[in-house]
Amino acid sequence: MDVNASTPAIVIAVSKEYLPLWQEVLLGIEEEGIPFVINESPFDDVTKSAWQAACHSPLLVGIACNAQQLIVHYKNLPPSAPLFTLTTQHPSHARRSTGNNAARLVKGIPFREYQA
Repeated sequence: MDVNASTPAIVIAVSKEYLPLWQEVLLGIEEEGIPFVINESPFDDVTKSAWQAACHSPLLVGIACNAQQLIVHYKNLPPSAPLFTLTTQHPSHARRSTGNNAARLVKGIPFREYQA
């Protein structure tokens, strides 16, 4: 659900080459009906990039990911304290649940739990 820049959306900072690794997260966001926008930009620190994405999101939620990890951040949290951290070792249902929970943060409803 890639939307135009004027629509309030979760901002996702990622190099497009890594996007297929995290497709389940995007599907989880989409399941909850929250729009997202993908900003392709190079970065060194995934946590800092996720917080910056949250600062650019009208919905206050940002995500950044690379080949090893995905970070979900909320603008009102300290930059060094992300809300969720995933690695490529997490199973697909954990990735989907993380996407659901990023969207649920926007909605203000309880997070989904997933079985490890």
